[in-house]
Amino acid sequence: MPFSFITAGFKFYKTTFFVFSLRTLPVFLLIGIFTATGESLLNDEKFFTWGAIFFILTNMFLNPFIAVLSVLIVNDLLSNSLKETIGYYLVSLQIFFKLFILSLALSLITLVGLIAFILPGVYLASRLILAPFFLITENCAITEALDKSWKTTGNNQIQFVYLLLLYWFVLLIPYFLVIFLLSALFINEGASEIPYFINIIMNSFLSYFQMVILAYPLFFVFKNFKTSG
Repeated sequence: MPFSFITAGFKFYKTTFFVFSLRTLPVFLLIGIFTATGESLLNDEKFFTWGAIFFILTNMFLNPFIAVLSVLIVNDLLSNSLKETIGYYLVSLQIFFKLFILSLALSLITLVGLIAFILPGVYLASRLILAPFFLITENCAITEALDKSWKTTGNNQIQFVYLLLLYWFVLLIPYFLVIFLLSALFINEGASEIPYFINIIMNSFLSYFQMVILAYPLFFVFKNFKTSG
């Protein structure tokens, strides 16, 4: 069952969170800075173009880069073969753009499926949910990663639909909670926007939370189904 692997992933995070956090913290802070800066610039007509550039850099470079970095580190923590931090950064630089293209393909496939009465999109996304892990850990081609995910999830299709819905739900919770709390604290007090420094911390935390869910419980599902397959 995928859900037992999720529990194991969280338990492993509990024992390795310090090493993981220490090695990834600079990138999460950079994501927070880029996101907060982009949002501020987008709200100013004079600097809108610069805001768009920061937005593109964050989504094309930093987000796929931290995803690759996080999974690679956790993968080696699992096998007790942790290497120098610089090595993970260099490998992530080689793979991140392929992951970005794969993410675009997955988003397009899911969007088309969602437009077709929602359920096809959920089904397709659940069958391809493991593709990023194949691409990162094996550095395989995008089409090969998609094919391997489709085959791996074939015998447990309903379980992976439930897993996908749970994954989406868990990712949405902190976004709504953080935005609600910060809006209540700052916007309701008369401020026109969230303070820049607080915005950096918020976006760094949200990115960190997303990568923990990806690199631990979801990755544990991938590792166990790949091994059993």
